[in-house]
Amino acid sequence: MWFERPKHYYGRLAERFNGGRILDVGCGTQKFPGAIGIDVRPHPSADIRHDLNAVPWPFEDGSFDLVVMRHVLEHLKDVVEIIDELYRITKAGGTIVVEVPHFTWAEAYRHPGHIHFFAGGSLDYFHPANDNYKAKLRIVRRRIYFNDFFKLIGFEFLANRFSRLYERHFAFIFPAGSIVWELEAVKG
Repeated sequence: MWFERPKHYYGRLAERFNGGRILDVGCGTQKFPGAIGIDVRPHPSADIRHDLNAVPWPFEDGSFDLVVMRHVLEHLKDVVEIIDELYRITKAGGTIVVEVPHFTWAEAYRHPGHIHFFAGGSLDYFHPANDNYKAKLRIVRRRIYFNDFFKLIGFEFLANRFSRLYERHFAFIFPAGSIVWELEAVKG
């Protein structure tokens, strides 16, 4: 991939949901272990071919324990509609993991298919107390990832500990690679 992915996190996630029903949205050529893959392109790893902008997707409400979407949301037309769809197909108490490029990553702007850019607080609006959106999501984990150099010198730790300070004052000096949210679907 273009930058270091949070491989250890995804490995632990695969162990945690082993035996659960998992969906990898926009699976591409590297489908999440044990998942059903859905993609707009006919990749060999995709079990279902579907235009991800066309909702509803071909799944019943509350079908999945875990829904993973890695580097896909930034390509889709309506972020709110897609988050609502992720919420719809996830079981109550289920987990949604979204990974997107951080807005400071230069390559995010060079890719012609990227139509949205994200900061650490971009999914805060779907908090269960906010009645403006259908999706009610509790943020379980939010992490900004950097390249190995920034990890080595401890900057990644500081940027995550003080994420608002980082994004307001240091983000373009020390650009990040991606953001990963782990979200709990709050229903009922």
